[in-house]
Amino acid sequence: MDKKKTKKKKDEKELPGDPAYPAKDDIYNHEKEEEYVEDDEAVKDLDIPGSELDDPDEAIGEEDEENNYYSLGGEDHEDLEEDKS
Repeated sequence: MDKKKTKKKKDEKELPGDPAYPAKDDIYNHEKEEEYVEDDEAVKDLDIPGSELDDPDEAIGEEDEENNYYSLGGEDHEDLEEDKS
């Protein structure tokens, strides 16, 4: 019985597909660690036309986000830029 257990442990160590080089040479272990960026910081860099028009209201908490031009959702808004006069 001991031979079977020993052979099983040997088989577990020698898996097919294991690299034939040391782990320190593995290119996937050399990935650059990047600093985590908060979502708020990333959003500040976005260039959204018209978003700066409501900054004073946003500062005091009275922004009406759903009525902003860039926030209108749905499929029936192809006419947003047409002059209806």
